[in-house]
Amino acid sequence: MSQATESTTPLAGAGMDPAAAIQKVLQNSPEPLTVPKIRGQLPVALRAHDIEKLLRRQASAGVLQAYPKYRSQHERYWDRPMPVHVAALIREVLEAGPLPAAELRRKLPAYAQAQAEQALQEELGKGRLHRQPRLTGRGSERIGLTAPDPKEYLKPELGVLFGRLESLGFSRARLRQAALELLHDEEWSPGPSQHS
Repeated sequence: MSQATESTTPLAGAGMDPAAAIQKVLQNSPEPLTVPKIRGQLPVALRAHDIEKLLRRQASAGVLQAYPKYRSQHERYWDRPMPVHVAALIREVLEAGPLPAAELRRKLPAYAQAQAEQALQEELGKGRLHRQPRLTGRGSERIGLTAPDPKEYLKPELGVLFGRLESLGFSRARLRQAALELLHDEEWSPGPSQHS
């Protein structure tokens, strides 16, 4: 969560309308901002205005969105609707790795949990999130930022298969060699090759 400093603020102070300046600050922000953060990013000449009153007026007119207080005593404002924010929060949580939907919802702020399911379904429908089947024997289906990696599912299955075949007397090296040969020849495939 970066904060623009006075010297890097792209806003010109002289003669700029406070409402237009606020709009510019919010357009450049990746998340909703509190009144003090908005004020801090405005040109010095505009900071004396009653920013909070102006924000409330714009929110009641539907120009901006008011967001609940979160980790601060101040309301937050943004130029995008709540579903956009909830989708961004979901993606942020999933950066650490795929999670079951229930666990994902628990990691979101309380104000976003009620809208999480709808945002989740939209993101899945648009292909920005991906369903990942549950791993054998544990958990439930997970949601991730990327499509599932088959190796994650194949490795435990191969471990079980190799273990069973080793108990019949085959060495791990011979099993690995045979598996690679089968994959190379695709003799293991029950149907025709699906090369594209």
